[in-house]
Amino acid sequence: MRKFGLALAWALVALLLWLALKDVSWGELGVVLGRLQAWQIAVLVLVNAGIVLLFGARWWLILRAQGTPVPFFLAAGYRLAAFAVSYLTPGPHFGGEPLQVALLRRRHAVPAGQAIASIGLDKLLELCANFAFLTFGVAVLLNGGLIDGRLGAYGLIISLFLLLLPLAYLAALAFGASPLTRLVPPAFHAVHGTFWDRVRTVIVASEKEAGRFVSAQPATFIAAVLLSGVVWAALLFEYSLVIAYLGLHFNLWQILSLVTGARIAILLPLPAGLGAMEAALVLLSQVLGEGAAVGAGISLLIRARDLTSGLVGLGLGAVWMSPRKKISFDPP
Repeated sequence: MRKFGLALAWALVALLLWLALKDVSWGELGVVLGRLQAWQIAVLVLVNAGIVLLFGARWWLILRAQGTPVPFFLAAGYRLAAFAVSYLTPGPHFGGEPLQVALLRRRHAVPAGQAIASIGLDKLLELCANFAFLTFGVAVLLNGGLIDGRLGAYGLIISLFLLLLPLAYLAALAFGASPLTRLVPPAFHAVHGTFWDRVRTVIVASEKEAGRFVSAQPATFIAAVLLSGVVWAALLFEYSLVIAYLGLHFNLWQILSLVTGARIAILLPLPAGLGAMEAALVLLSQVLGEGAAVGAGISLLIRARDLTSGLVGLGLGAVWMSPRKKISFDPP
C-alpha cells in the first residue's frame, strides 16, 4: 500500500510538472533567466541567508526564555537542518522536528519535554503566521478576480479554520489546559505498557513547559509573534527582488498573489510541493499578463534557493549527528 501511495504521488508530480512546462518556450526561459547578473544572484543569496537566520531567531528566543544555552547561530543551523528533512518529506511543514529534538538532546542534554515544547511553540507560531498570510492572500486573489468567487470563499473558510486551530491550541496552553495529554488517557497507557508511560510523561512535560512560556513570558512571546511578521515581510521582499531582477514590473498585490499561489501549492502532500508550485506560478504569471516562461523562471529560482538551503542543512545535520566523529561548533 505504501509503495502504491508513493507511486501515485510521483505520478501526480510528473503530471503537474508536465502541465506547468508544456507551454514554456525554453528560448524565452533562457532570455528571462539571462537577465540576472552575478551581483544580483549574490544579493539574493545574502537575503536568503538573512531569512534563514530570522527563522532561527524565533526558535532561539524561545530556547533562551527556557534557559536552554544554545548559541544563536547554532540554533539557526539546527533549524536549517530540520528544514532540509522537512523539505524532502511529503508535506513541507513537518518531518525535521525529530532531528531538532535529537540535536538538542545529544549536543546540549536538553530534557525531551523542554526540547519538544520549544520546537512545538516555534512550529505553532510559524503555522499561525503562515495561515494568517494565506487567509489574507486568498482575500487578495478573490478581490483581484484571479480565482472564482465560490472557490475563493471556500478557500477563505478553509484558511480561517486552519488559522484557528493553532490559535486555539495556544489559547488553551495559556489557560493551563493540556489538550494533547488527553489524547493519551491513563487507561490506554496502563494497558499498553511502559512505552506509552514514557510518551505520556514527555507530552505532559512539554505541554506544561509550553504553557509556562506562553503565560509567564509574555514579552518574549510577543517578540516571537512580531518576528514571525518580520519573516513574512522578508519573504515578500525576496520575491520582489526576484521579480525586479527578472525585469518585471509587478505591484504589491500581484506579488502577494504569486506568493499566495505558491504557498497554497506547497500545502499539497508532495515532497516540497514539487510540480504544484511550478504549475501555480506558471498559471498565475499567465493570468497576470506574462508568459509561461516568467512563471517557470521564478519557480526555478525559488527551487534553486530551497535546494541550496536544503543541501547545506543536510550537510550540517550529517556532521552534527555523525556517530563516529563529533565536531562541536559551540563556543568554549
